Amino acid sequence: MRFFYPLGWAALLAVPVILLMYLLKQKYKERQIPSLYLWEKVLRQTQSHQPWQKLRRNKLLFLQLLAAVLLAAALASPHVAGLVEANSYVLALDCSVSMQAQDADGTRFDAAKADMTRLVEDAPSQTVFSLVLLDNAPKTAVSGGKKDTVLRALEEAAPGGTGIDWQQAETLLKAEQDAIEGEIFLFGDDGGSLRELSAQMFSYGGAAENTALTLLSGTPGENGRSVLVHVRHYGSTPVEKEVTLFADGVAIDTKTVSLEAEGQKDVVFLGVPDNSGALEARMTPGDVQPADDVIYGSAGGDTKYRVLLVSEGNLFLEKALSLVDGVELYVTNEAEDLSGYGLYVFDGILPERLPNDGYTMFFAPEGSVLGLELGEQREISSMVTAADTPWEDTQSISFALREGRSLSADWGRAFLWGDGVPLALYGQPEGRKCIVFGFDLHDSDLPLKMEFPVLMYRLLEWYFPAAETMAQGGTGEALSLSLQPATERAWVVTPEGEEVQIAPPFPARTLTQTKTAGVYWLREEDSTGTLRETPFGLNVTTEESDLRVRQSVESQETSAKKSLMGSRDLTSLVLLLVLAAILIEWRVNCREN
Repeated sequence: MRFFYPLGWAALLAVPVILLMYLLKQKYKERQIPSLYLWEKVLRQTQSHQPWQKLRRNKLLFLQLLAAVLLAAALASPHVAGLVEANSYVLALDCSVSMQAQDADGTRFDAAKADMTRLVEDAPSQTVFSLVLLDNAPKTAVSGGKKDTVLRALEEAAPGGTGIDWQQAETLLKAEQDAIEGEIFLFGDDGGSLRELSAQMFSYGGAAENTALTLLSGTPGENGRSVLVHVRHYGSTPVEKEVTLFADGVAIDTKTVSLEAEGQKDVVFLGVPDNSGALEARMTPGDVQPADDVIYGSAGGDTKYRVLLVSEGNLFLEKALSLVDGVELYVTNEAEDLSGYGLYVFDGILPERLPNDGYTMFFAPEGSVLGLELGEQREISSMVTAADTPWEDTQSISFALREGRSLSADWGRAFLWGDGVPLALYGQPEGRKCIVFGFDLHDSDLPLKMEFPVLMYRLLEWYFPAAETMAQGGTGEALSLSLQPATERAWVVTPEGEEVQIAPPFPARTLTQTKTAGVYWLREEDSTGTLRETPFGLNVTTEESDLRVRQSVESQETSAKKSLMGSRDLTSLVLLLVLAAILIEWRVNCREN
């Protein structure tokens, strides 16, 4: 036998207290009386209460001592080792946005949490649990814990504003299943995404119909901006909704849209003020999923970016750069004492000293710059192709090149390759964006390709992302925000009002506090104290708007019930013995008096 709380034996201090009470009896005063015949009983009682007398056999004393010892043992929490039959469960709780749908008893999440709590409470005391909370970053809340630990973790669990990373979820669930040899119980509405593991599925919701706002985009127009809102209906019954557009918190217009079964439509708002910043669209009446009845975004801005092309003459570059919206292009062949531009494009010219402001782009540099290592000029026999570019519509680039130099830099990431060597790379040396091409455009047929203007557009977009393209993903995704060249300090204000600093140092840190849908504000401050504010919206992913329960996962065939070396808790048994001793002591005391 062992004791989980040995300090409980401190209650044995009650034993000397009880003995002292029996030794220190009350002393009576002496009185003269005519006869002792009728007082024999009183005499015996008087003698029994004399202090410091020898202890006599006394049932009450023994019963009280027994109760004190048993109480101390109970407080020490006695356990005996042995084989214990127990179950092991890996509990997976879906915390995604769709679990906030109100088509169950309360929300789906409330119903799942209640069922999971009942399962834990009704399980044997020796049951072992692991609890995994599923969202875009699944985490193990409890690993191999007992009932009370799991119940506390369940009490604190709450639904999030994201979807589920099922690949990471499977990895965690498999690890916990191997650790405790238990069966997986999944509580949620999307068991079909769990591919490799079998589990018991507890499904919530059903054929719930839902209408969602899935896209908000603003573009410049002749008479103000035009804003497009995409509405999609997930259901078999036609519906009619009203969509209201707000710009900087002020209602602009309301439009009615009718949707057929499984239908979708675009709602266009015209004449939105040019100076609008944050946009918000709301749909009424609401439905079972409030999270996608509102969508956030930005109207975009009219910011102009000054770009300086330093070249002896390159019509290809001039034309491609001038076609990009928001770019004010200037051309020069002087490469010294440059300043005041957001981007400097050096075509075959390398200045002795780089500008102190702005980003840079180099074509066929003749010397080292920013720690760049240049290879020898060499003929390129194979086609130059794109690989691992951050711009999806440039992956198919392929062109012929007569000669070029291989490039290498610890800050650079290659995206054009020829003959197995990198010929172009991008990165952020010293926190300033830079792209380097190791060849002259005139030595290639790239400018003749349809992909060339697309490539230049994407490169300029990488340097100066528009507000509406700044956040490409949904809630829960990490965002890499692009800053202006002159920015010395930058931070993001979340919908809750929290300020998250992302720079310095440079390059800017990735923004990870993105679990809440709403309007975020990027704030940038330069050396003069000028503040630039750019709003952007993050919204729930469209996959979470289809509330129909996905395919259920397969049921586990084997039971996780097993015998293991554990311990049996004797506290309850000892407490019962304490109660019995107290009752017997009370009964004996009543009979003697």
